[in-house]
Amino acid sequence: MKIDLNAMGYDELITHGEEVMRMIRLRSYGEGYKQGKFDADMDATYMRPQEKSAQGRRDEIVERAKADVEALSNYGNGVWHETGVFTKATCNVEFVVNRDKRTVVALLKGVRTGNVYAKGIAKTAPSDCFNVHIGKAIALRRALGLAVPDEYLNAPQPTEVRVGDFISDVSGVNKALVIEDDSWPPFSGGSVIYLKDARKYGCRTIDDSREEVGE
Repeated sequence: MKIDLNAMGYDELITHGEEVMRMIRLRSYGEGYKQGKFDADMDATYMRPQEKSAQGRRDEIVERAKADVEALSNYGNGVWHETGVFTKATCNVEFVVNRDKRTVVALLKGVRTGNVYAKGIAKTAPSDCFNVHIGKAIALRRALGLAVPDEYLNAPQPTEVRVGDFISDVSGVNKALVIEDDSWPPFSGGSVIYLKDARKYGCRTIDDSREEVGE
């Protein structure tokens, strides 16, 4: 129905105008609410923070373990070990790594005496991937009598094969070092496999310390 504004008196026009403005505000609020809800739903669906992959979490834990070892060993300057109620010995931290047994031992050896005042041991489970950096952090914390973070003990297993990893077949007997696809095998001996082949055949990573590539 068409409204004849010319037929309205002054008071009627004022009342009508106020009603029109009220409806505009209500309509604007409704449209704004719907748009805001739509934007929020879009953000929740497409802009939510991406969770880190298992490989990403493992990489972070390895880096944290490296920093932990540096800090706990006083950046190579030694640690204090209580040898008695009022006596302490300055000790160097030494690590003994046995990749065949998948163990890392941390020794606190007296600078002056050479005595081993404390040691800690980390051993990788048969089904887990060995990582020397995580092993050192665990072993050193145990030697120092400190708690071991759960993330070290339950780090996710690697999901990506990378250059410098050691892989094995299903039997676990045949092992090889992963090398770049365009590189020559090293002359140091031992079996090697190109990265593309390691990925193609789905080999299991058994050691991702990657010390051979400077990591």
